[in-house]
Amino acid sequence: SVSLSRSHPGLVDLIVFNDQDIANRPADVEGALASADVFFSSLIFDFDQVEWLNARIKDVPYKFIFESALELMSSTRVGEFEMKPNAGGKKAGPPPAVKKVLGLFGSGKEEDKLVGYLSFLKVGPKLLKYLPGKKVKDLRNWLTVYAYWNEGGEENVTSMVGYILRECFDTASLTASSVTSTSAPSAPLVKELVETPPTGCLHPSHPGYFESPQAYVAWYQREGPLASRWNECPRAAVLLYRKHVITEQPYIMDLISCLEKEGVIPVPIFINGVEAHTIVRDQLTSEAELAAERDERAKDPLGAAVAGLMQGTNGTARVTIDAVINTIGFPLVGGPSGTMEGGRQIDISKSILSSKNVPYMVAAPLLIQDMASWVDKGIAGLQSVVLYSLPELDGAIDTVPLGALVGESIYLVPERVTRLAGRVKSWVSLRRKQASEKKIGIVLYGFPPGVGATGTAALLNVPKSLENIFASLKDAGYDVGDFPVGDPDAGERIVEYLKKMSLEELTCRGVDHVREKIGEEVTSALGATVAGTDMVAERLKEYLTFDEAWGPSEWGPLTFLPSPDLLVTKMEAAWGDLAKYRSGLSTTTSGSAVVVG
Repeated sequence: SVSLSRSHPGLVDLIVFNDQDIANRPADVEGALASADVFFSSLIFDFDQVEWLNARIKDVPYKFIFESALELMSSTRVGEFEMKPNAGGKKAGPPPAVKKVLGLFGSGKEEDKLVGYLSFLKVGPKLLKYLPGKKVKDLRNWLTVYAYWNEGGEENVTSMVGYILRECFDTASLTASSVTSTSAPSAPLVKELVETPPTGCLHPSHPGYFESPQAYVAWYQREGPLASRWNECPRAAVLLYRKHVITEQPYIMDLISCLEKEGVIPVPIFINGVEAHTIVRDQLTSEAELAAERDERAKDPLGAAVAGLMQGTNGTARVTIDAVINTIGFPLVGGPSGTMEGGRQIDISKSILSSKNVPYMVAAPLLIQDMASWVDKGIAGLQSVVLYSLPELDGAIDTVPLGALVGESIYLVPERVTRLAGRVKSWVSLRRKQASEKKIGIVLYGFPPGVGATGTAALLNVPKSLENIFASLKDAGYDVGDFPVGDPDAGERIVEYLKKMSLEELTCRGVDHVREKIGEEVTSALGATVAGTDMVAERLKEYLTFDEAWGPSEWGPLTFLPSPDLLVTKMEAAWGDLAKYRSGLSTTTSGSAVVVG
């Protein structure tokens, strides 16, 4: 906006809002929309915001809506080109001839169509010059605007606005001198598109971008900070949002450096969002996938060779990783277009993740709320859906929020990155362990405590389920000790003893008293031992309090810093003084919480 007003003063009145202005400045936004000739938006997913905007942009002549909820994107209109559903409920979309051209881009797989459309952005506007019709011309304009927006950067965005003015409002010969008394600017209204790679890798120690994960790994093994520990440290593919990379959001390089500091080798891959599954599927592999391919080749050499050719990849062209971290928050398959439809491509996602057989984690900064809101109120409703619920449908096994907005920039909380790195290392370590070395915790429902609710579940047979679990674990190579696998009453005895352990007459005197009273019975009946801990209030508070030395670099440039005992304060506000707490949890007469099993 500033750049265009300087180069072409008086040519256009640009009013810029962010999504929070819909709630904080609704009258200003509504007034601007009422007189607007063009509506442009990106990354709007909140249902209430979508409904609010759709009701107010109906009469805006030109609407460019990208990377947003499908319900909002369907309002796109550029001349005769629209995305609104037709009578049959399907989007109008491009003309048949254009659909034919679009079909030539991409792999032909349904889930790869959006990736093909991104490829089409490169040459589509030039190809469409040779197709007749007003609707085709309008589609070409929409594609060109999206190409400028997708490439990003001040020069491209300025040219994008100029292109809209030139093509939609016939300002080809319009100069600033015809609008104001200022002399005509020397800068052209629309410049050639400045392109950056659609996908690639980057690192703080290397200028520019790497064209592929393979090129990045080749460099890293020679010059990377953890090159000498390549075979020791876990390697994690980190999917980054391309728009944040090219706009140089500060958290990108911080994240890479923080992961390395914690002993995780990052393979940072920036993507637009829609091609995440193709990157994971075609450019990454794992020891598990390579082993499965070796077994397949041994069984059917010819079939495996044909499959490799069809896939378009081979063992030497892919990068071997131990984990995948998605920092974008969009679904693995579908990207932004799949955000409002959790699990829509679950079969494809399941197939890809099953073949890699590595931990898939979502660790994203909060983009729907800012840092101050996160500290004050925790993760809000819609943000929790985007960060926790939808990724679980996608196949993610772990979620770590990394940071949040501060003004228009995104900042990390380094403690969260440390937590992420620790989770990655733990998951990879667990993945590499033999089954007999792994420890598994089984938690049974038992609320409210002390009233016989332990091991109950509506319409489910908990004791038999326990017996089946132990039998399956033993068959899989896990060490179940002297547990009597095959005993038809073993499950009932587990539940019986867990109920005894929660009785107040035992827990009121601590774990040692529980062990003294029924420890021998448990060993005799189940081949197990009674274990647990007495958690005193001081120790619990210590766990919930962060280091007082943490400062602005940990939390971003906030106008305030949360108290180190923030979590303790919030917990005691709900439960009362933890040192005097005597209800709800099993507590001893001295006030410690008893955890036993």
